[in-house]
Amino acid sequence: MIMKDNLFEILLNLFEKSLTQLQKSHQSNEGDLLQQLDVDEEDILNSDHALHLKSAQNHSTRVFNHEERVKLTRASYQFLMRMKQWCLIDAEDFELIMDQLQCSESRIVTLQETKWTIRNLLASSLDEKQLSFLDLVLYQTKDEQTLH
Repeated sequence: MIMKDNLFEILLNLFEKSLTQLQKSHQSNEGDLLQQLDVDEEDILNSDHALHLKSAQNHSTRVFNHEERVKLTRASYQFLMRMKQWCLIDAEDFELIMDQLQCSESRIVTLQETKWTIRNLLASSLDEKQLSFLDLVLYQTKDEQTLH
């Protein structure tokens, strides 16, 4: 009986030491990570549900997930990419547009819905001339007549 108690105490002591070392290691790894990200540790630890995102850089690549690829028609996708390549929409506006399109009640987002979403999101931040140019880009057809 004494042998079993001693063995149990030894195992329990070993377990407690291992657990303490793991906790210390975990805490030091968290501290290193916070220093590496150059973020104030108190802000992160005090905010329970805070999500800190870094904005997209000019050289970053936007990757579409499966749901986004399925929701957009080929024409919608190609139009969005052209607008981004022509620098008519920046990375932040692009993400806002994608969020709106993904929240659409439509099962598949058409080109017309994509154009409408772009115009609605950008209209508030553009002056009259810029808005006229955007309308020209969005709604001009191949035979040079605009759609109304």
